Amino acid sequence: MDTWVWVLLAVGALWISQMVGTHVQMSHYRSVLGGITREGGKGYVGAGNAKARLGKGVILIMISDEEGVIKRALRMRGMTVFARFEEVPDLVGMTLDELREEGREGPYEKATMLAARRAVEQIDRIQSEKAGVAAMN
Repeated sequence: MDTWVWVLLAVGALWISQMVGTHVQMSHYRSVLGGITREGGKGYVGAGNAKARLGKGVILIMISDEEGVIKRALRMRGMTVFARFEEVPDLVGMTLDELREEGREGPYEKATMLAARRAVEQIDRIQSEKAGVAAMN
């Protein structure tokens, strides 16, 4: 019986540590995204993700100007809650049109390019909503 108690305590401790780690990672994500939006400027912010069954998942935040040129890109890639955002310089200067191409080989692995396409889709939705609001006024 003592063995089961220790097993349950270990599982409970792992579960609680996962919750704490997830909270820390989400706080980091909100902090980075909040910092980008506070910087202001004209343009659009999009976030995309690519989940991996096994291996590293990717979250990508891209900032484009009004002409559709990527001005900044940040990527969080990893398997643990210790992953942090890093600059993605090879996407800077690319256009949204270049990243929309489904089969396009990019400067990064498939997961990063999928996350980039999803971020572009989000920017496209924001632009169309903004255009719809402008047309109503």
